[in-house]
Amino acid sequence: DDFWAQWCHSDHDVELFNDMFGLSLTRGELMRAIRNNDRRILDLWARYSATVMLDVSENFVIKPAKEANRNVRVNLKVAEWREDFAHRGLVLSKLANLFDSIYIGTESREGTEQYNSFLITEYARAIVGGKLKGVWFDTFNGLYSGVIISPNIYLRQLWFSALTTGEIVLFDAYSLTLENRARYVESVKAEEPVIKGIYSNQTMDKLGILMPAVQTSGVVFEKYIHDYLGMVGIPIRPIDPGKIKEGDYVLVTEHLIGVMDVVELARRGVNLVVTSSASELIAEGALGYDGIELLGLAKDNPLLSPVIDVLYFVRGSHTYQHMYRRPQASPIGPVLNVTSGKVLLEASDGVNRYPVIYVNEYGKSRVYVVNVTKYAPYLKDYYPEVVRRTLRDIVFEYIGLRVDPEASFASNFSLIPYTNRHLVVYNMNNHPINAVVTIDTGKLGNVTNAVAVGGRGSVRGVEGGDKVVRIRVNVEGESPLMIKLT
Repeated sequence: DDFWAQWCHSDHDVELFNDMFGLSLTRGELMRAIRNNDRRILDLWARYSATVMLDVSENFVIKPAKEANRNVRVNLKVAEWREDFAHRGLVLSKLANLFDSIYIGTESREGTEQYNSFLITEYARAIVGGKLKGVWFDTFNGLYSGVIISPNIYLRQLWFSALTTGEIVLFDAYSLTLENRARYVESVKAEEPVIKGIYSNQTMDKLGILMPAVQTSGVVFEKYIHDYLGMVGIPIRPIDPGKIKEGDYVLVTEHLIGVMDVVELARRGVNLVVTSSASELIAEGALGYDGIELLGLAKDNPLLSPVIDVLYFVRGSHTYQHMYRRPQASPIGPVLNVTSGKVLLEASDGVNRYPVIYVNEYGKSRVYVVNVTKYAPYLKDYYPEVVRRTLRDIVFEYIGLRVDPEASFASNFSLIPYTNRHLVVYNMNNHPINAVVTIDTGKLGNVTNAVAVGGRGSVRGVEGGDKVVRIRVNVEGESPLMIKLT
């Protein structure tokens, strides 16, 4: 994987690329086209890269190995940069047909969102099924060549990997024998019994808003938006697009525009949750007038502005700001010319109000438009808590389960619900958190009690009645807590 990542745009490859498609691009012209998101060139380059990877894999790796030893197993180890897989030729569905098994990288280094260590495994499994045998990660931080990762993030990689698969490879064996890695090895040993206790209660199937597991070649503005959502308590469930059914809730990101027929999904009664970059493309005409109608926009002037600065948010009769040692203004966008739908959350620049989260009825489908995801770091760390709670409201309608920290501001926590009435709340803050787990008994069945069965924390109390049950929990810092509903 890293070899092709480094040599992907060599002069020789540009020559071969030109020959394959009858082009005459220089390397500079190719790189400019890639930087400018030229979809035609990006699609062609993805096809070229896939051809190279498949040819090398089959004829220079697998065949020679099998000829030397017909019983040998050849496994493919791929990295964690899933959004670049197609560009670099890693078409997982095709590679799964060649290799005996696949091990996916769950590195989530310094400066990235660690939810990817969980999500990428679920994503790969949705594409390759049983060919996914395990995961791997190393001890490097990704910011400086050869510099070690911080211990807490190393353990986040471990825990998120363990919450989705039963086989973890610590890479590589030599580096783990070095003296400066000793504490990492010891920390894994210390976590092992806790991991095994939680793993015994896990299921392969999980709950969450659906993420169609497709590989795309284009460059998107909101890369890795799913990881940010996962870090504020939004559970994401990758799925084979062919398994999406009426009544499901599907997250429509920029990745899907032009790749899946999202209008047809809505016509089939699939509910959509449309992110900022996706709604901006639709407002610009990417899906024609059908897309404008899908979002409930004015046909003559659907896009008012790509972005504006706002001072506060409005929900009902209440206003919300988060000003404690933070910038007062925040960017939101796009600003759409909405003509139909119910506004769930507005924002104001001090003069006007703008709908930032609203729902439009489209046939049998509900289309939620969420124009607070374009600047994902603000969603995670700067917007007031009402923004994240409104997003969790939408997911709660679908899965009947949510977790909300008892704080005026909260992020760096994840919810992983399993289909066997077990769930994990993972707190990635250094400090402990108190949180409320809310259950819709109409969707998940009656709940009379809840017990902590793994991790570090406690159940503080269970409240509620026939329709809604609330479970108050405490989760220690940098720890997961597994709860069983009874």
